[in-house]
Amino acid sequence: MPLFSPLFSLYLHVPFCVSKCSYCAFYSEPLGETPFLSNPPVSSRPFIMDSFISNPSITKWLLALSREAGYIDEIWEGRPRLRTLYIGGGTPTVLSLSQWERLLGILEGAFDFSVIEEVTVEANPCSLTEGHLRLWRDSFVTRVSVGVQSLQDDELSWLGRRHGSRMALQALEKTLSCGFDVSADLIFGLPFQTLRTWHDSLRGVAGSGVGHISAYQLTLEPGTPLARSSPSLPEGYSFYRFAQWYLPRRGLEQYEIASFSRPGKECRHNAAYWRQDPVLALGPGAWGYLSGFRYRNAPTLEEYAAWAATRPPVAEAERLGAPEGEFSQSHSRPRGVEAAILALRTKWGIDTTSFARRFGEELTEEVLGVLKKIPPRLVEFFEGGVRLTSSGMRVGNAIWVELLELADR
Repeated sequence: MPLFSPLFSLYLHVPFCVSKCSYCAFYSEPLGETPFLSNPPVSSRPFIMDSFISNPSITKWLLALSREAGYIDEIWEGRPRLRTLYIGGGTPTVLSLSQWERLLGILEGAFDFSVIEEVTVEANPCSLTEGHLRLWRDSFVTRVSVGVQSLQDDELSWLGRRHGSRMALQALEKTLSCGFDVSADLIFGLPFQTLRTWHDSLRGVAGSGVGHISAYQLTLEPGTPLARSSPSLPEGYSFYRFAQWYLPRRGLEQYEIASFSRPGKECRHNAAYWRQDPVLALGPGAWGYLSGFRYRNAPTLEEYAAWAATRPPVAEAERLGAPEGEFSQSHSRPRGVEAAILALRTKWGIDTTSFARRFGEELTEEVLGVLKKIPPRLVEFFEGGVRLTSSGMRVGNAIWVELLELADR
């Protein structure tokens, strides 16, 4: 019998891309270089993936993925029922249509999609094709997240992106016309970015009709080419504050620190992380979460494939707390503090009754005690809960530091 919730979310990692962007810290293997593609249209065939179709690394990954999916089926004594599925990377759209058909077949064979609520695939404008969209539309995919990042060609070139502004807008238009829910990622805080160019990118993406926008500040992640070059990055506060002001006026309300959506278009998969719901991991470097344990698969394709040949490829696991209802200081406290921080990332905040039931009255009072010391313009208390204000979300990291001190008491 299953040990945890009968419904799961699943994150699947596609560890391939055309070439690594200078800022990217996610694990992926570049399959080949292409020149900067400023504005060709969304193609009906995979014009940059032709040389990748028989790539041995992709073949190895699909075989290992099939084996890992088989282990999951054995562990849970049958196909786990999925609530949400997120296929990220890397760049999932570097896979050819035949490789996508193989991937979808693996998933359908290992998981139960009878009650699925949302299936998201990440896509890059330079590798997204009409063939991808048709195949996804005929399967269980409901949502596409497009890596736009900017609508300024000079900013895209500096980031190392392989598309231009017109190609990005065409990708959004084509994806929307196929009936998918569409999200777009944007990045702020580039060295020569201005509020005017940031406004132009926000206006263009919001005007395309997408239902969801994620806005991320550029950071120097350790080990990336960008971090090694150490460029001087501007303060991101004004860009973030402008997005908070502008996007709601275009119908996209902020519901999480980095996420804005039209009504009903919130990302359900991401909500699983914020609620600490069970999330299964599939693929090299993928992270999962089950009943207080966070775990990670083998971090490289070589290790992942070697391990998957004989056993589940889990490389490390971290216990965040005891099962809910066991309120020991040593076990429940770290998990509860993390739950409080995750909840405060969202517009819904902490439901104090539910939080106390899960983690105990003592920790609940301590969390509330910390938040009561925060200036009221940053934190809003309401009947049954507490949440950050828009101003509070702009300084969320400072608030997390205050709460993290509770984990060690």
